[in-house]
Amino acid sequence: MKNTPSVLSALLLSLLLTACGGDGKKNNSSSSMSSSSMSSSAMSSSSLSSSSMPMVRLSVMVTNLTAGQPLSPIAIVIHKPSFKAFSVGMSASVELERIAESGDSDAFLAAASANTAIFTSGKADAGIPPGMTTTVMLETSVMDADKTQLRLTALSMLGNTNDGFTGLNSVDISKLAVGESMTIDTISYDAGTEKNTESAATVPGPAAGGEGINSTRDDMPSTVAMHPGIISKDDGLATSALTSVNRWDNPVAKITITRLAQ
Repeated sequence: MKNTPSVLSALLLSLLLTACGGDGKKNNSSSSMSSSSMSSSAMSSSSLSSSSMPMVRLSVMVTNLTAGQPLSPIAIVIHKPSFKAFSVGMSASVELERIAESGDSDAFLAAASANTAIFTSGKADAGIPPGMTTTVMLETSVMDADKTQLRLTALSMLGNTNDGFTGLNSVDISKLAVGESMTIDTISYDAGTEKNTESAATVPGPAAGGEGINSTRDDMPSTVAMHPGIISKDDGLATSALTSVNRWDNPVAKITITRLAQ
């Protein structure tokens, strides 16, 4: 009989557990429900995060307005205001030099991809002959906090020049609503990286077929400026490979940027 209190205690404990749900499975179920609830909350948070990063889709249409200047495949970047491809009166970057002397934008786009101020970038599949048009499509996810930061830069070489280029420099596109467009006429710039000799050896375009990039900077002053235009052999520059057909007036190109639906 000495064990009776122990037996009674065990019996009372068993009855108490039964009244509370037996072996504790209810508590496990509750824990599972709590975990499921947390999972739902995480999914909701993820959806909220996704919805706060809308997709910005753009169409960039470029028309060559010149009669004798082919444009190289245009390179375009969408970026924050802190990025600057060039500044008039300042030396050109090596990446801009490559575009302005050879039409090669690969180094420029590679540098852009590594820059945290860049949202996205792209380029046309081919050059743009005189009078022709090409379109580049771009898209990127942008956080709500960055919506006002959207800028667009576009660069292209005037092929029948030594180091002439055109394009847009950090144009504000943040206020473009879906379906809206903005059109800008672009002027010509001189990169200041190569003398404008117009010779067959130094102009890479179809009018001359000379070399592209040359790392030697021999122009003075060696800074980005408005392009003075060409002289051509028709106007007395005997060493020029260019003719009056290759001359141009500003604007050089027309660029239309359209915000598309998501």
